[in-house]
Amino acid sequence: MAAVLLSPGEAQAQRRDEPVGAVGNVRIFRVFENNRFDRCYGMVPDFQLGARLFWKHGSNYILTVPGVERPGNKRVTIQTPRGLLQANGVAQGGWQGRTIIDLPGVEADRLISLRGSFEVNVDGVRFPYQLQGATMQQVFEAVENCVGRNSR
Repeated sequence: MAAVLLSPGEAQAQRRDEPVGAVGNVRIFRVFENNRFDRCYGMVPDFQLGARLFWKHGSNYILTVPGVERPGNKRVTIQTPRGLLQANGVAQGGWQGRTIIDLPGVEADRLISLRGSFEVNVDGVRFPYQLQGATMQQVFEAVENCVGRNSR
């Protein structure tokens, strides 16, 4: 019988993202951590790795966009139909990483009004996105439905 040896890095959490549907041009994914369902997200496509809207029971919505050169705390602005949404983000991993933006209730409520094109600005680095065939409200609902279906 062959023995399998894992290095310390390989023994860490294993993440698996599975596509489960789409609303307009936004693909919906469910995420498994260590073979257990953890959360869902919708990915608004762009020329890189998209804007991702994550949610799971008991947490705020999280928006992630591609990383910026210098890691650390960042000022983030998002133009919405209800005005400019200002939030704090944390950039991790430089250009190869992601910028993570926590969206508590009020900020999530403002983001839900997005339709068509929108732009996320992280410390002067602009990331343009386009919702096609869906509103952000429909994306929120699809992500919440994904969590509901997979949390049973």
